Parts: sequence; C-alpha cells; structure tokens
Amino acid sequence: MIQNVQAHDELAAPYAAHVDTWMRRVEAALTACGYDALCVFAGDEITPPRDDVEYPYRIEPYFKLWVPIDYAPGSALLLVPGRKPRLALVQPEDFWHAPPEDPSGFWTDRIDVTIVRDAGKTVDALGPLPPRTAAIRARSDDGRFAAVDDPALLARLDYARAVKTDYEIACLERASVRAVRGHRAVAAAFSAGTSELELERRFLEATEHREAELPYPAIIAIDRHAAILHYQNRDRTAPGRANLLLIDAGAAFLGYGSDITRTIVRDAPEIEALRDSIDTLQQTLCAELRAGVDFVALHRRAHELLAGVLREHRIVLCSAEEALEIGLTRIFLPHGLGHLLGLQVHDAGGRLASPDGEIRPPPESDPFLRLTRTVEPGFVLTIEPGVYFIPALLRTMAAPSRRRVNWDTVERLLPFGGIRIEDDLLVQDAGSRNLTREAFAATAT
Repeated sequence: MIQNVQAHDELAAPYAAHVDTWMRRVEAALTACGYDALCVFAGDEITPPRDDVEYPYRIEPYFKLWVPIDYAPGSALLLVPGRKPRLALVQPEDFWHAPPEDPSGFWTDRIDVTIVRDAGKTVDALGPLPPRTAAIRARSDDGRFAAVDDPALLARLDYARAVKTDYEIACLERASVRAVRGHRAVAAAFSAGTSELELERRFLEATEHREAELPYPAIIAIDRHAAILHYQNRDRTAPGRANLLLIDAGAAFLGYGSDITRTIVRDAPEIEALRDSIDTLQQTLCAELRAGVDFVALHRRAHELLAGVLREHRIVLCSAEEALEIGLTRIFLPHGLGHLLGLQVHDAGGRLASPDGEIRPPPESDPFLRLTRTVEPGFVLTIEPGVYFIPALLRTMAAPSRRRVNWDTVERLLPFGGIRIEDDLLVQDAGSRNLTREAFAATAT
C-alpha cells in the first residue's frame, strides 16, 4: 500500500531539499569508501520454513528515506551522484495480491520511475550500473555489486542520519499528532471494564493504522504488567480492577515513526503522586536537552534526579546521594534514558562516535543505553525516564542495598507495576522542541 501522498503537496519543497541533502551525503559516503553508486533494495517478502504465509513485510529504511512507500517488495533504487535517482518499482500482474499503486504525489518529480512486472528484472530496469556499485539489502545471488551491506558505508550513512532534514521533521511532527490521537482515545476508554486488547483496538482506530503498520508493537499494560518493559501481550478480559495504565505507542507517517509513552492513574493517590514526580523529572531533563550535551551525561543526570524522587517518596531510606552512589536507582530504572528516532523507532547510529564506524559503548553500569553521542542540532530523540517495581530485579538486590529500601512502600506500589513518561524532542541550536507536548496541545479539545 502507498500512503495517500497527494494530500501533502506542502511537503514538495522540503522533500526536494531533502533529496539534495541526502544525495550530497550519499556522494560523500561513496567517495570515502571507494564506490561510484549505490543501489538500495526495498527488500522481499519472506515466508517461514514449511509455510506459505509471509512474515509481516518491513521495507528497507534507506529505501523509504527516498521513496514514501511502505509496500514495494522486490523494488530497487539507484543513486548515482550527479544524476536523478532512478526507481524500479515492481508491479507484478497478480490476481492473488494487490500490487503497489502507480506512483503519484509530491515526490515523483524528483525520482525517475520505471514500472517492472517481473521482480527478477529489477536491476536490469535500472539501466547500466556504474563499475563499482555498492548495494543495500540486495539478494545474495545478484552478483553485480562491488559490495553488499558494506559496514563502512552503512556507518557513514547511519552517522549522518541522526541529523534530520526539514522534510523528515515535518513527517515526524505529523506522526506525533497521529499518535496523540490514539493516546487520547485510549485514555478516554481506560477503565476496569476495558481489556488491554480493546484499548489497543481503540488506539488503532484513532490512528487509522493496522497493527502491522505501527512503527513498533504498542505496549498496553495495566497495573502489574507495567513492570514488564516491553510487555507484548493483550489481555482479552477486562481486569476488574484497573488503577494504572502504561501506554507506549507511536504512529507512522510516510515511513517515519513517533514513540510516546504516558502513564494514566485512577483512584490511587500514592502512585499518582509518584507519577507526577516522574513527569516533573522528565520535563527537567527535556529543558536541559540542547546541542552540545553529552547524552551519557544526561542519562546520569536522570539517575541523579531519580534518586531524589525515590527519597522524597520514601521508597529508599538512605539519602539521595547514597542511593545514587550504590546503584540503587538502576534497580528502579534499568533502561536507557532515550534513543534516536526517525525511519526506525530505535534509529541507526546512536552509538557511533564518528562516521568511520567507531563505536562509543554505553557505560558498564548502563548497558541498555542506546544513545551515547553528543547531541547536535537536527537530532530527534526520546526522553523517557521511569520508575518500576520489577520483582526479578528487586530479588537480585545485594543485602547492603536491601537494607536501604523501604519495603513497606515497595509492597504497596508493586501492584501498580511502573511508570514511564516519554516525549519526542527535536534538538535545535538553542534548546529543543518537544514534538510530543506540541502535538498534545494541538489536539486538545
């Protein structure tokens, strides 16, 4: 399916600039790696062994960066510096499945399109390939490329991808508004009489998505389920008692995805007060995000602030300084503060220290931190602190740490699972823009 792009002619100018920017980036990466051109494949539909029903199709990110299409199996795009990009779009004569629609909309003036009926002739339809053409996601048996998925080339592209063009920012803004509509629908429907499965259905309806079109599987977690960070189930029966809902769900727009989390509390003053403290903590971190900030340092700042929250709510009995020093905060916040966002929900290049592919690993104390770069203008990233009561982590605490925990408070809060607040932010020259809060304000009734 091609999303309806005719209604978005206002994107024509930013898309044209986007193509020019990315052609310069591709040319620089090709020159550095010794290639003349790049062929990007959309990817193929794949079936499991001993089956004839395909896995859900996911298009190659570097394909949809140029072409706002979400279904184009077998298709390919040729990028040659100094030339107009050429797309070979596979449109098979097929009475079993609907083929991709004819290209239309704001993007088609900047791409030469050839319709191909046979996926086996996609590369031929692109015309003669320059002598040293690299490829992304090519079939291993094509045999016509100087390299396929060259790590050095991908590193240069991934590193550049962190800085978004105006077109990409416009798509991310629209993805945020679309997701917020879903969040509002779920919040309105949340009650003891509504199942997690029904809440997900409300989200899909409000965002006009099928489940497979979401940028990532939505997390709809009531009470104890909120302590499971990537909770993947959907209870079909209403819970009977429902005091807390954690919804972590985003929407897509022309290949770009938002990533938003809210925690809704009903009739539970103690956990509601804790939720409000985490919201304040999150907004403090958002206010401190600006160009030049080391994201590893901002992650450490999140734990510093969390230590104060744990002390304030008497979850720990020691001082905030001691809770931070002995690592208590990581029992209650085991994941990273955030990640890059764009063509993928965990966008590429978050740990790259340079375009040469050098990696800056996360600190040993924070192995799950996905973003270790110094942030720059144009980065779009998430800020998502939380606090969780995870039995498996609480059981692993060493005796010295256990003595500093207020177990009476923890036992009262265990049934509520956990809290997370997540916004998507655009880093600017001075400060940042909160795309999520802007979307909530724009959709307020």
